Amino acid sequence: MKDLTNAQKDELIEQYVELVVDNMDVKSMMQFITDTLKDVYNDYSDEELKCQIEVSYDEELYEELVDNITNTDPIVYNNGGKS
Repeated sequence: MKDLTNAQKDELIEQYVELVVDNMDVKSMMQFITDTLKDVYNDYSDEELKCQIEVSYDEELYEELVDNITNTDPIVYNNGGKS
């Protein structure tokens, strides 16, 4: 195995990523993006997540999503039977 400079490693990664992406279908890309975003947002605090939603969309969306979760079938969201 050859030792690569940082620039060479960056180029290797760039070329490999292009190949991987070129070989992905839309469904695979959507799943990858979904998984990646879930991982990223899972690391956010509640306040950071709220700010992210409000900045990306608007304050009303955050409230609507919270309302959907807190006012939906408690079995689906495992609230211990509470609504």
